[in-house]
Amino acid sequence: MVVLNDIESVTEALVKRKAEFANRPNLPSLDKLSNGRKNIVFANYTPAWKLHRKIAGKALSTELNDPEFQDFIKKDKKFTELIGKGFVEDMFPIMYKIWTTQKYRKITEIFDVIAERYRKKLEEHKKSFDRDYIRDFTDALILARQEAEDEEDKEVLSELTDLHLVNTISDIFGAGIDTSRVTMYFAVHYMAGLPEIQAKVHEEIDRVVGKNRLPGVKDRENLSYTEATLHEVMRLGTAVPVGVPHSTLCDTTVGGYDVPENTMVMINHWALHHDPNYWKDVDTFDPTRFLNEEGKLSMKPESWLPFSAGRRVCLGESVAKPELHLMFASIMQRFKISLPEGTSPEILIGGGGAAIQPAPFKIIVKERK
Repeated sequence: MVVLNDIESVTEALVKRKAEFANRPNLPSLDKLSNGRKNIVFANYTPAWKLHRKIAGKALSTELNDPEFQDFIKKDKKFTELIGKGFVEDMFPIMYKIWTTQKYRKITEIFDVIAERYRKKLEEHKKSFDRDYIRDFTDALILARQEAEDEEDKEVLSELTDLHLVNTISDIFGAGIDTSRVTMYFAVHYMAGLPEIQAKVHEEIDRVVGKNRLPGVKDRENLSYTEATLHEVMRLGTAVPVGVPHSTLCDTTVGGYDVPENTMVMINHWALHHDPNYWKDVDTFDPTRFLNEEGKLSMKPESWLPFSAGRRVCLGESVAKPELHLMFASIMQRFKISLPEGTSPEILIGGGGAAIQPAPFKIIVKERK
């Protein structure tokens, strides 16, 4: 495994040589949790992957209202907790044939339950589908398949089976919801322990939005300090510290070193966000890092990469940024958050590996008058 720990090597790999580092490694667990790589997150960099990503990108502007949402959140949270440190079976693949661990059996059980729910939703959508009235993301995928049928494009149709669609739907909502949830955990915890910064966020929201309506998308450009605060949350509380593993498509190089074909490559986002060569007082929570002299958002700092980059850049970045801002601004408009008396503001990390989140914590939430 090759691990890239600074922005120079990451930029070389993901931007300059983007296609060469765009594959995914061959791990048995990834095959299982994607039904044989029939999704976006774990699929290799192929024409089929490009097709699904293109379709998904066009459909991501939809809103979704799912009555089973809360139950899904609970299962998704448990899934994240279990998957965080990876699987012993990936280091010793013979265990898949002899005896799998209790953890692996539990996580595949949860995965199968979630996948079955998506399959049922897909069937419901197919029965009520109207190509002149696209209701949501699932309808957009069904429409893409119908268009391929109209054009008799057998190659595209082979990549748009029900199994492909279910896994793409799972990717979009599973990955997007989970990272947003963890980022909000970090955000409220930081605000509880940083009353002076929270007060500045309150002041900006009161001045720009007021208290008689919720913040909207159009307010975002005038809520620079609020957004900068969220960016600092995403820097110090990196939800996916080493991203999703990459793999090289061919023999290549990075940082002057040879990297053979099919080498697993990890991007250490945590190291990028804590690199003292790019961040002054690296462990201090300071939203002004992201602001210019006029108090507006400045250009993205070079070593800030929460959504990755290159061919495998996070598909939901354009949706996640405004979504997170709206959630954070709405919470800050309505509530004042503090820590129980005698509680340390230090944030302890829970979980590890692929995904992290704050260890269990208590806060006091009071409605602002």
